[in-house]
Amino acid sequence: MIKLFSLILFSIVTLYAQSFSKTYATVVAIDGNTLTLSNPMPYNGMSALLLRDTPNGSFALAYLKVKQDSAQIIDKDPLGGNPLATLKASPKVGDRVIGGFLYDKMLVIAPSTALEQKAKQHFSAQFIDSQLFNSYLANSNKSANAQSYKEFAKIVGIGLIAIVNANVIEIYDPISQTTIAKEPL
Repeated sequence: MIKLFSLILFSIVTLYAQSFSKTYATVVAIDGNTLTLSNPMPYNGMSALLLRDTPNGSFALAYLKVKQDSAQIIDKDPLGGNPLATLKASPKVGDRVIGGFLYDKMLVIAPSTALEQKAKQHFSAQFIDSQLFNSYLANSNKSANAQSYKEFAKIVGIGLIAIVNANVIEIYDPISQTTIAKEPL
């Protein structure tokens, strides 16, 4: 009982003042579009970057959506169409996986400046000004939705969006288009 209570308390504390950091693994097996990872990732639904090491350097192959110690390919153009940075290849055993790629950069979307500032105190991250997102929406004639979050994340290089209301912060991964955590504000 004490171990269970300690685990629950640890989970709450780590989410409260969280620094969402990178997690590393390698591909140990492949079954169709499902990759088995060498170790589990901390959040179900988080995005990960699949990398291939070659004699000429590391190349991004795809974005993955992780479920514990397995992953699915969700985006074969992880760097937004840069042909020099993306290697067109199938995944293979031994490829590297970086879970939470760019999770140290975050956008906070809140109904007021006061709630935005309050939310920023919860995390150890580099924050992108929310006015940049508003300008992006206005200039591209788009509305705030999963697709515009994903496009904006690729353009400015963010890994997480904190969507805030008066009581709750929802931690949203715009690449996997999944809420990976919720916590009280």
